[in-house]
Amino acid sequence: MPKRITYEQERLNPETGELQVTHRDSVLPKEPDYVKLYLADIEMLNNLPKWTDRILHELLRLMNYRNQIVLNSSLKKEIAEEFKIHLKTIDNALVMLVKQGVLFRKDKGLYIGNPMLFGKGEWKDIRELRLTIHYTKEGRTMTAEVLQEQEEPELVEA
Repeated sequence: MPKRITYEQERLNPETGELQVTHRDSVLPKEPDYVKLYLADIEMLNNLPKWTDRILHELLRLMNYRNQIVLNSSLKKEIAEEFKIHLKTIDNALVMLVKQGVLFRKDKGLYIGNPMLFGKGEWKDIRELRLTIHYTKEGRTMTAEVLQEQEEPELVEA
């Protein structure tokens, strides 16, 4: 069943000094049905080698609420030291994860977790993530971006 939210906004009438309260109901879409999927299954379904498991898990731990993973050289070194692996191993894992569509590379050191596979936060925020696929003669390009809405008044549960 969809969740009904009542927004309450208080304003001061500049002419009378009177406090005016307005209410507006809004219905949030129901979170879609889902299947719990483990990282090992994502790796298997995307033909990723088992050794990428720990790296993917650590990258997802670093993911923010916009599905972004900011990975600078210092963080890579920390991960490499923690797992006792070479930096090149992390780079190789990133290449595989991007190639298989598990992550998208947005910029140098900035990756986006595929929003069809991962989401962090509440459903109302996760549903704003969109996957765009562009098809050309050379193949397909997938990008993910967060669409921001205007700031809403304070939420009051009904």
